Amino acid sequence: MTDHPVPPAAGASPGPGFTGTAGLGARIGARLLDVLIVAIPASIVLSILGVGTFGGFGADSWLGGAITSLLWFGYFVFLESNRGATLGKQILNLKVIDANGSYPSTEVAAKRNVWMLFGLIPWIGGLLSFIALIVIIVTISSDSHNRGYHDTFAGTAVMRA
Repeated sequence: MTDHPVPPAAGASPGPGFTGTAGLGARIGARLLDVLIVAIPASIVLSILGVGTFGGFGADSWLGGAITSLLWFGYFVFLESNRGATLGKQILNLKVIDANGSYPSTEVAAKRNVWMLFGLIPWIGGLLSFIALIVIIVTISSDSHNRGYHDTFAGTAVMRA
């Protein structure tokens, strides 16, 4: 964990344009929208190309997982550092901010989402990604500022806009 400032305490003003931290439900909703927007079309394209994304231990299965991991990582890093939100977060009026209240830099967004690259590890990458996701969900739900471990690690917070 880092010593980065946390978002304002409950009842304090989070700054202009923000109404407080985003809870677990809104964040899961945004992630599900991102899945509909990105993962489903990507899976269709990968299947047309004949590259597997689930199961098996062959090179095509690893390649599919690697492409998927890189796609997700790039999607989150690019949109969070340039717009402050993925498409799913934008639809639900959520924004990712850094300790200064600004959109995270590319470096900070990459640090926040580095766990998505676990999928690059052959055979166990999917399991590691799943474990990381569970840790993030548990830490968001147990943190008074709704920050997941990845938020604390990168010095970010997800706010309602």
